[in-house]
Formats: sequence, structure tokens, C-alpha cells
Amino acid sequence: MDNDKIKNKKLYKFLESLMDNPELTSEAFQKAIMRDDIDPQTKERLKKWVKEIEFWEEYSNIYRNLEKTRPYNALTKTLGRLIEPLPGDTWLDAGCGPAKISQVIWKKSDKKVKKIIGTDIVLEPAEQTLNRPEEDMPLKLVYANMGEGLPFPDAHFDGIVANLVAPYVIDYEGKTGKSALMSVLKEMFRVLKPNGQMIWSTPKPNVRFQLVFLASLPDMLNIYHYIRYKDFTRILQGSRILKHALAIQRKGKNGDYTFLSTEELDNILQEIGFIKPVWKKSFTQQVLVNKVFKP
Repeated sequence: MDNDKIKNKKLYKFLESLMDNPELTSEAFQKAIMRDDIDPQTKERLKKWVKEIEFWEEYSNIYRNLEKTRPYNALTKTLGRLIEPLPGDTWLDAGCGPAKISQVIWKKSDKKVKKIIGTDIVLEPAEQTLNRPEEDMPLKLVYANMGEGLPFPDAHFDGIVANLVAPYVIDYEGKTGKSALMSVLKEMFRVLKPNGQMIWSTPKPNVRFQLVFLASLPDMLNIYHYIRYKDFTRILQGSRILKHALAIQRKGKNGDYTFLSTEELDNILQEIGFIKPVWKKSFTQQVLVNKVFKP
């Protein structure tokens, strides 16, 4: 009977208890789905997450090449202008990817923040960054999914950066769409200290990532880098980057991801309790960047 089957809203903690796996890969999800003691509703949620984790695992392999492009560098600079870390601060880089924004936080503070914690569902790119001999930032990596809440106490961080992650949460403990996004933002509000700042970004409604791809072509076709650095991955992965970007765009239109207007987002942020919203556009005008404070 279904009443005898295992059910749990927090899928990641649930899977950890089943699989004893600190980093829950798509393979771990697949194994869990095969179990007979999981209730049907939880099994359906697991199936959705399998596809999502597979998508981001593949995307993590090509993300560094996206960082080489002018649109991404412009986005990084926009975020950097809004980030204002102070000596002794503790910051969260939520959905850290290869930890590019963690590097921005570290440099913007003149290397004086106390700690940066980077979270993601795929930590290997950030681990590669930390393994570079010249890297000295105080970055600690923690496996965490934005759809499961953050594994940190209340009022823990002086600042949070969440670059292109919050609107991609497909399921927050059973909530989807606008409700899921609001829950993610509430969770960031919870772990932020009073007077703390949050800087985050989201694709705009009806985003057109084709424009970003076109603006990136000069960098992907940069002959100098092919010859000087033997960087042949740029052009080879260009089509894969576009494929993933169009998939993200399609998921936004389908409602799997949640891309809202600044007016809609202002209402959500105000309801949660954030104040002093500042909005910028970047990434070939396809991404909205927001800075808010917790009073």
C-alpha cells in the first residue's frame, strides 16, 4: 500500500539517507527511482530531477567556455559593480559553478573577506578552480541544492550572490513556478544577516539567448587564442553552449523555469522583506541583475 511507502519533501536529504551519497548525482537518482518502497508522488518528482541534474552535469562541462565570452564578462562586471564586501565578511556564492563570482568577491574585498562558501549541485568545476596553484581565496565548497533549502543557520551571511540560479529551481519541496522562486528567495533572506546584501540575476521574460550567442561569436572564433593558447574548445563547444541556452530559454517559456518582469519580482521581494532594490541589465540585455538589502 502507498501508506507504507517512503515519502519525503526534502528529496536530497531523503536520497542521502537511501544512497549514503554526499554528492547526489543523476546516477544516484536513477538508483533511487528503481526502489519499490518510494511512494508514487515522490518517484515522479525524482524522475523530474534526474533530467534536471543530467542537464546541469552536462552544462558544467562547457560552462568555462561561456565565461570566455564578452557577454559573460559584461555580466560579471555588472555583478562586480554591485558587490560590496567588507573586511571580515562571510559571503555565500549560491550556485557557484566554476567559482568565478567567488573570485570577484575575493578581489573586490582586496582579499579581506573572512570566508566565502560556494554551493552547487555539481562541485567539480569549483574544485578545479581551487586546485590551481595561484588560487588563494578562502572558499569552502558545500554540496547543496537551492530547491531543498540552504544548510546554514539564520542570519549567517553578510552577503549573497546567486548568479543565474534562483529562477532555474524546478521544484522547491513540491512547489513549482512562481511559488518555488519565492521560496528560494525567502530562504536567502533567512540566511542573510540584517543589513546584508543580496545580488542575484535572472533571464528576462521572453529571453532571446540567440543574441548572446551572436555576440559571443568573435570570442569563439578568436584565432589568436587558438594559436597562442591552443584553446580549441571554444569553437568545438560553441554549438553545445547554444543548445543548452536554447533549452533554458524553452524551459522558461514552458514554465519549468520562472522568468518574471522587474515589476513582478519587486512585488515578491517586497513581500519577503527585502528593501532598496536596484536593477541593471546585462548579458546582451537578456539578463536582469538585482541588488537588495535585508533591513
